[in-house]
Amino acid sequence: MRTEPNLLEFIGADAVFLDTTYCNPKFTFPSQEESLDYVVNTIKWVKEESGAAGEPMLCLIATYVVGKERILLEVARRCGCKIHVDSRKMEILTVLGIGGENGIFTEDAAATDVHVTGWNILGETWPYFRPNFVKMKEIMLERGYNKAVGFVPTGWMYETKKEGFAVRAKDSLEIHLVPYSEHSSYDELRDYVKFLHPKWVIPTVGLEGGKLDGKEAFALQKHFAGLVDETANKQEFLMAFHRRSTNSTLDPEDAVTRLSQQEGKVQEGEEATLLPAISSAFEQSDGFPEKITMEMKKELSDFLPSWVSQDLILDLLIKSGGDVVQAATDFFEKERDFFEEANVSNSETPKSEIDLTFDNGSSADAGSQQEVPLFSQKPMDHSGKLLNLNAMKMKSNLSKRERKRGSKSSDKPKKKGRSTASKPSTESSGRKQSTITNYFARTTTAASKSDTSDKVTVDANQNNVKNGDQFTDVVESEKQSVSQLLQIVDGGMSRESAISLLEKAKGDVNVAVDIFYSKTDNSNVLENDKNIVTQNSENEMTDKSSNTGMLRNSSESTPKIPNLCVQSYVAQSDSVSISLPIENYLPIEHACWTAGQSAPYLHLARTFDLVEREKGKIKTTAILCNMFRSLLALSPDDVLPAVYLCTNKISPDHENIELNIGGSLVVSALEEALGSSKSKIHEMYKTYGDLGDVAQECRQNQMLLAPPRALSIRDVFSTLRKLSAISGSGSTGRRKVLVLHLIRSCREMEMKFLVRTLVRNLRIGVMMKTILPALAHSVVIDGKYSKSPVLSLEGIKLQLQELSTEVAEAYNVIPNLDLLIPSLLREGAAFSASSLEMVPGTPIPPMLARITNGLTQSLKLFHGRAFTCEYKYDGQRAQIHRSNDGSVQIFSRQMKESTSRFPDLVNMIKELCSIESSFILDAEVVGIDRKKGNKLMSFQELSSRERGSKHSSIAIQNIKVDICVFVFDIMFCNGQRLLNCPLRQRRKYIHDLFQEKPGHFELAQQLTVEADEASVDNSTTLDRMNTFFKMACQSSCEGIMLKTLDVDAGYSASKRCDSWLKVKRDYVEGLGDSLDLVPIGAWYGNGRKAGWFSPFLMACYNPEYEEFQSVCRVMSGFSDEFYKEV
Repeated sequence: MRTEPNLLEFIGADAVFLDTTYCNPKFTFPSQEESLDYVVNTIKWVKEESGAAGEPMLCLIATYVVGKERILLEVARRCGCKIHVDSRKMEILTVLGIGGENGIFTEDAAATDVHVTGWNILGETWPYFRPNFVKMKEIMLERGYNKAVGFVPTGWMYETKKEGFAVRAKDSLEIHLVPYSEHSSYDELRDYVKFLHPKWVIPTVGLEGGKLDGKEAFALQKHFAGLVDETANKQEFLMAFHRRSTNSTLDPEDAVTRLSQQEGKVQEGEEATLLPAISSAFEQSDGFPEKITMEMKKELSDFLPSWVSQDLILDLLIKSGGDVVQAATDFFEKERDFFEEANVSNSETPKSEIDLTFDNGSSADAGSQQEVPLFSQKPMDHSGKLLNLNAMKMKSNLSKRERKRGSKSSDKPKKKGRSTASKPSTESSGRKQSTITNYFARTTTAASKSDTSDKVTVDANQNNVKNGDQFTDVVESEKQSVSQLLQIVDGGMSRESAISLLEKAKGDVNVAVDIFYSKTDNSNVLENDKNIVTQNSENEMTDKSSNTGMLRNSSESTPKIPNLCVQSYVAQSDSVSISLPIENYLPIEHACWTAGQSAPYLHLARTFDLVEREKGKIKTTAILCNMFRSLLALSPDDVLPAVYLCTNKISPDHENIELNIGGSLVVSALEEALGSSKSKIHEMYKTYGDLGDVAQECRQNQMLLAPPRALSIRDVFSTLRKLSAISGSGSTGRRKVLVLHLIRSCREMEMKFLVRTLVRNLRIGVMMKTILPALAHSVVIDGKYSKSPVLSLEGIKLQLQELSTEVAEAYNVIPNLDLLIPSLLREGAAFSASSLEMVPGTPIPPMLARITNGLTQSLKLFHGRAFTCEYKYDGQRAQIHRSNDGSVQIFSRQMKESTSRFPDLVNMIKELCSIESSFILDAEVVGIDRKKGNKLMSFQELSSRERGSKHSSIAIQNIKVDICVFVFDIMFCNGQRLLNCPLRQRRKYIHDLFQEKPGHFELAQQLTVEADEASVDNSTTLDRMNTFFKMACQSSCEGIMLKTLDVDAGYSASKRCDSWLKVKRDYVEGLGDSLDLVPIGAWYGNGRKAGWFSPFLMACYNPEYEEFQSVCRVMSGFSDEFYKEV
């Protein structure tokens, strides 16, 4: 840097625009060279070790889309190897001028052991590094390796690991955390500024809204104090006076020196000697150049109250050295100091009569001990306009420390209530200008009321007040009671209503709370609070002397302003009425919106809040039913998005639409919207265990300058859909903008549930099987009692149950809310599960089997019923759909589309079936080695196949693991639903559709046992089953499946039934193994387990390496007492 010729000419520059990403002392991590040496040396060591063992090891380097290229180039140069990248990365490197034909990078994965992977593939980095060994293992197996080592280079890693290079290891996997970044570290930033010695440092990262005059910019610039040329700044400012002055003898350099001495020597409260000299020079000169004067004066005047004169603005600018921001800061600091001084003076100078006189003169009494502060608000005249006080040159003789603890002068009273002054002291004082921080504090009652004269006397000698201190203490007690009541009701009323309630309760907060939550008194309280949003332009002072009277009249005279606290006033009846019994709930009257409006998200948030606290299923269903009833009555179009939001989904599962939002993005948005630091959010998360609760707590006391725009259900749902569709360059920033919009619009408890929705963990304890019956109930009730109250549910109880069953059955077969909800709303109580047509392309939730621990038990369960035994293959379950147009789709057990992963299977289906046929098959896809006689391969080997993407399939020529499809069931054939047909009949459909092709497309190996053979006493049957089970295990299968053929032999979608049983090697007594493990780590619990450790990381001891190696995580089966002891 110091020898760089391009930098030398910029030494002493006017300003440096600095990348302040790591402008914090905690980011003092190693240099790039040291981190590069670590990566290179580690890869060299890996290559040596793997070469000696004759087993190659995969090296994975995580990089951004653009960035970290220097690591790749150094590894290639110093290790003498190529770097594998995918085609997209190669295009980017080519654009950067380092890809293409230079021979460093290759798209052939087999050409090198060093591969580049995307960011967050090996693990997420915030709030601490969480390795993704599962994904890493998949990549390793997919590329044919048995060991892998990864590198995650980022400066953020050093925030959690203060020394060395951290390593995370599991089995044959290692991840090295390398504190490397293209951004300069903290020490490098300071060295750079020190070398250039500029006049100003302008930060470019970490600014609130990009403002260069905000507190974030000041905080960053403080790190470079003493490294910038402050003397040149002052000299340049004063040169303006020197150039424009014709008679001034003030030398700018001398003024700079004197100003520096003043800053170091002048004590607070003393009169500076330089300011008059500069002022004199200014008076003799023509002033600032016109352009500078107008710009600076206008900019500063925008910050200050309207009563501040132009002369005062000029004085502020001169004192601050021309720094507009510093001038504004000085002004408001003086305001704050005056406020503190006034409080100390009032509390420590008791008088029998407090004389508050507004004097329009320019100075205080000559004999007064304390002068009027430099900055004070001017009092109002009778018309409400501000009068002019010429008190700008007077200063307080109290230091800041004395103002906080009170003056220690000899004439100060030594005891409360007693004054040693020989005569009363009068002071000339102006009304205080509120500091800017008052606009963001909780709303307080005004403590003053003005009459028509400028002098008001407050008599402190009342019956229950003996002196000024007692008067202040009692008033403070009243204020504390009001604040306590407001905190208990969680912002559910205004301050004046709280004062009214305390009067009724005779000052007892507990009684006031009881009155608030009682229905009759609460309605009165709410009635008193209806007119809260009004405005009064006058500041008044009270002449009442009784404590309650003073507070009461104070609240009456307080200017009524909109309640901009996030915990804004909410009618209790609105927020909890949804929990009323169904018979008492009025869907239109109790709703928080009216017909014709979009349903507010607040309606859902209140429901979620009540449901989260409710443990009973019946009560939960009733609350959800009431919520849906209001939607049906006022906004039926919002029912579908509401159901999606209740289930924490944004689309049917088979569409594979993900929200694409990580926890780090949500935290970043919360940090910006709520003003909380990441460290604070992280610490709160350890306590609460839920990011939604953390966000709600941070927002609890936040004040807003304007009420947020209300969120609607439709807005939230459409925004979530937009978030899922964002991709490409700059997608993170665009997602953050949308998330910020949602967060900033939250009211009440919306924040908590919105954040939970964003992190995909709603945690209200309800699932689809609870929500759909509640919706069905609301449809029945809305159809029968749409225009009249619900008299009784007994008469429609059977109808409620029937429709709930139909809706649940329909969703089990066709899990697509886009089809189900419109059909239900259209047909109402007449809805039937059969009214939804089953079509290929919409996956069916698979039928599942129950576990048994042996063949004998299975035979007992199937006694007297015909059944079949099938191999339970060790592969991936696949649901194969073929439509009338010939298109083929494949879905996984979780109903995620995986067609792009199996292009060979698609071709196979098209080849083996007729063109006009359509069907839905249930099958198992198994890896197979055709070179070894169609030997079945393990699931892990099948998992090594490439996965493809949503929009492109893997290339046939790149397939390394062949597959064979074993079909065992069919649910739909040529427009006919077969779910209710017995298995024996469904098998005939399969035989009619297909002809087997060994090693490619086969029916599952089976053994049929007829009803008369199904008996435990039949040793022949038991021997046949045992032989079949052994053959399955020898064929690399997991075990066998047993299924009834005729009785109860339908296909029960999404259910685990007794008509299907599975017997696996692990379940059979004597064949399974047990493991002795020890815990070696744990995660912070969340939700119910917040404050505990859960889950635990378990390990076994490897005597060969003499170390514990991780095996798995365990997280269930423990009691609360166990967690507490741990």
